[in-house]
Amino acid sequence: MRKKISAGFVCLAFVLLFAGAISMYEMHRLRDQALGIIEDNTYNTALADKMLTALQKQNSSLLRMIFSDATTPDAEFHLGQKSFDEAVEAATALPRNSDFLQPVIEANTAFQYTIEQHLKGDGTPDIDWFVSSYLQAYYRLDDAIRDYFTSPANPIAARAQILEKSAYKTITPSIVTLLIALIIVLMFFFFINAYYTRPLLEIHKSLKNYLNHQIPFDPKCEGSEDEIDELKGMIEELIERKKNERR
Repeated sequence: MRKKISAGFVCLAFVLLFAGAISMYEMHRLRDQALGIIEDNTYNTALADKMLTALQKQNSSLLRMIFSDATTPDAEFHLGQKSFDEAVEAATALPRNSDFLQPVIEANTAFQYTIEQHLKGDGTPDIDWFVSSYLQAYYRLDDAIRDYFTSPANPIAARAQILEKSAYKTITPSIVTLLIALIIVLMFFFFINAYYTRPLLEIHKSLKNYLNHQIPFDPKCEGSEDEIDELKGMIEELIERKKNERR
């Protein structure tokens, strides 16, 4: 009986340890995914800010050119171009970003082409060019940058959805394992009750009836071939000895 009870507790402990190990592994993996999304989001936000800042530098330089006697933008324009290209290159280096950055790249190409053609001398007055051509290209690029980081197609949003599914996957094995553990506990309770508690109660009841009312000692605990059955046999033997002594 002791071996059976010990084996039951060992099995239960093993199942619970297994459930804990699975939960720890899945939680560690979920944490790594969450940290990856946060890091990518922070990095992409910084790149977006860099793009918008670079675009504003170019815009400010062109405005100064239009409202002055200059025929070319100042150094800030070229610094803005360089900073914007660096940000796009850094964002493109991330495998998940290359496809989604395409609208930004196309809008920037059109923006730079519009400026380049005017600076080469297209014959359009600066103010007319600024209103009719430049603003359209500028807002297209500005919207492309903002849309990239707010669109549902953004890879960060897609990864967040994957993370949400991973959370359910993390919980599911633990729930299944705990259900198995619960079944084992119920089975363990049944076996202890059937092969330990109930036979002991029957032996106690039968022995009490024998001592108090001289009812023959005959507990209903068949099917047990362990210490309980041995205890029953020893009591029966002791009763027989007492009977023989009286004779």
